[in-house]
Amino acid sequence: MKFRVIITFWTVLFFAMAGVHAQNGNLFYKRMEGNIGDRIKITTHLIRVYDDVSGNYFYTFKGEDGKLQYGKTIELSGKIADDTTLYLKEVGKTDFSFEGKLEDDRFSGTWRDPAEDTTMPFDMNTYFPNGSVAFDVHYLKSEHLLAKNDDTAPEANIELVLIWPEEGYFMPEVVDSVKKYITNAFYGENFKISQPDSMLVSFEKEYYDQFEKQAGELYKKYHRVFNWEKMITMSVVFNSNYLVTLEYLRYAFSGGSHGMTNTSYDVVNLRDGSLISYRDVFRDNAEDSLSALLTNQIKNEYNISGDLSLKKAGFFKDTIVPNRNIYVNGNGVGFVYNSYEIAPFSQGTISVFLPFNQIKGLIKKGTPVYQLAQGE
Repeated sequence: MKFRVIITFWTVLFFAMAGVHAQNGNLFYKRMEGNIGDRIKITTHLIRVYDDVSGNYFYTFKGEDGKLQYGKTIELSGKIADDTTLYLKEVGKTDFSFEGKLEDDRFSGTWRDPAEDTTMPFDMNTYFPNGSVAFDVHYLKSEHLLAKNDDTAPEANIELVLIWPEEGYFMPEVVDSVKKYITNAFYGENFKISQPDSMLVSFEKEYYDQFEKQAGELYKKYHRVFNWEKMITMSVVFNSNYLVTLEYLRYAFSGGSHGMTNTSYDVVNLRDGSLISYRDVFRDNAEDSLSALLTNQIKNEYNISGDLSLKKAGFFKDTIVPNRNIYVNGNGVGFVYNSYEIAPFSQGTISVFLPFNQIKGLIKKGTPVYQLAQGE
């Protein structure tokens, strides 16, 4: 048995032309800007796949002295009810932070701060300023039974959420570069770039061909094989100031004690289409200073006392060295360590964020990230 769902704008258009009812807007990426109350400005990135919505928001506000204060980027997840009512909660929280109506390009309602037990109105609208890029969302989900006439046979399933740049950006060559980076990161190097839906189907076929070959041989020999799972999803971390940060989350299981999750990033300069790496962000002599900041930040976040070493607290080493798996947002630079990189699998993926006010002196001058850190 094989079941497939591939929904994109073109699917909706096909259904509409065929006279079949299909709701528009089941898949989208929205970059939104607006306000919470009178003083807090927010930028939000939302990705919808049917009733599920995920993303993040970044906020700034004016302090009592009138100066602009930069907040942090907070991850969001939630659900859409009745196709217009959207409930979003901050990751790790049990209560909803945003509750309101999402209609066309406007999202408005009530924001709740669970810690302070306060509420304020919010209002935001879709907005792509100069230096940002619009994306479409493409989705595939399917399952495949190894032996059609045997319900005990192993099954493989795959779920893919791909975001793909629209063609309207004023420099087409930059869009072409973004497409190349996404293709390499999402599918692997040497994967042929074509229409996004066609790439999803080709990747699905490769996955099931591998499943039938590898699992099929084991199934014939032992008649018991693990089910396979694969999931690749994308999200937008930052999309302003001629920088876009894309996140790729992968999960795979084909046997063993557990599956493996991996998170990686592309940071793209939207002025020339180049990838921005660790070496493009930090000065050559910045590693020791970054290492001290990362180590202290982990101790603070895990409530590890100053006299207790990280190794005694369960990490592999006492000092955390900056890796090259970084993301950039409007407030700083994050370093993401996947399972087994600096700690056992039980710790999961570890993200350490360093705000610009801690690392300004370590960033290369004249670079896009330096300009962002300076508020230019």
